[in-house]
Amino acid sequence: MNSSSPLLQQAQSLRPLLIEAGADIEQSRRLSAEVREALAAMGAFHLQLGREYGGVAADPQTYLDVIEELSRGDASAGWCAMVASESSACLNAWLAPEVIRDMLGKPPLAAVSLTAVGKGRAVVEGDGYRVSGRWRFTSGCRHAEWLGALCVVHDGDAPRVNANGAAELRLLFVPVAAANLIDTWHTSGLKGTASDDFELHEVTVPAAHGFGLRDAPRDDSPAWRIPLGLRLAMSKAAAVCGMARGAMDAVVPLLERTPFAGARPAREEARVQYGLAEAQGAIEAGRAYLRQEVARCWQQVCAGSPLALADIARTRLAIVTAARSALTAVNTLQDLGGTAGVFTPRFDRAVRDLQVARHHLQLQAHVMEDIGRVMLGQAPQNPLF
Repeated sequence: MNSSSPLLQQAQSLRPLLIEAGADIEQSRRLSAEVREALAAMGAFHLQLGREYGGVAADPQTYLDVIEELSRGDASAGWCAMVASESSACLNAWLAPEVIRDMLGKPPLAAVSLTAVGKGRAVVEGDGYRVSGRWRFTSGCRHAEWLGALCVVHDGDAPRVNANGAAELRLLFVPVAAANLIDTWHTSGLKGTASDDFELHEVTVPAAHGFGLRDAPRDDSPAWRIPLGLRLAMSKAAAVCGMARGAMDAVVPLLERTPFAGARPAREEARVQYGLAEAQGAIEAGRAYLRQEVARCWQQVCAGSPLALADIARTRLAIVTAARSALTAVNTLQDLGGTAGVFTPRFDRAVRDLQVARHHLQLQAHVMEDIGRVMLGQAPQNPLF
């Protein structure tokens, strides 16, 4: 981690605020106004947006460090910053400059939230599309001005297909005012992300407000040479690592207690000392592996070399491994925290946040299956691998 990065230092300075706000964020199921303003002030919703549009333009390694740090303070805040930054990054990479400026405005910039989960239909109509459908898991939609929805393009009633017979997919962005937000995010963790559903009904969207998933990026800078699917996966692992570090922060003070029927504080027990070191090792090993592979990818694209399928598989293995190592560490910390952990809201919340985050599409078992397929010389089954 580059601790000298001014951006990372800004994120670290927000940790006390995020910790203090955590309980209220969970209770209200929304980021507080104070947290939103603090995140916006440091550019946390536009970490990968170019400076020419008012963004931060963080390199991938700094971006992951900041997402991890914000998630360490409060998982929902880190997750919302991550999704918004990824969403505005897609604008940066694929939309025309004048469209980006029109959509985002001047600082404080409009926030964007996209989702690829749902059933959307975009019927070609003039120089644009008529869009209807329903989408899920739209993290940060309650404080966003724009929503991104993945759609199947239709010519009339028939889906449009490409040369290999697959449906043409397009990500289209609409003003949040055109959508019906549906309160569906009732979960045990990450409650403050408000990852609700939204519906669109016959909404007209200009063609310039979207891009095809197979389109080449307009921006040819190194940042956009990392495939979209891989970019979206990296940050999920960083967020989970941050949640695990937050759990570690919360459990250590609990080890001052005297366990039931114990004669000395838990911190003096050999099993506690061993378990704490084991958990720390798991977190740091996963983080180091993730950063090693992200750094390798970044160096490669900066040198002008495209990422081969084997390179992507290596990085995806680091992503899933880092997330699994974080989960293993937190399981150990739960044993150390005992009943005190259950009754400590900050620790209990960190555990529940991570348990929800681990189920994200980018961290599930099918990713490992595709990694194995690539290792054996076969093609991955996920088209966005």
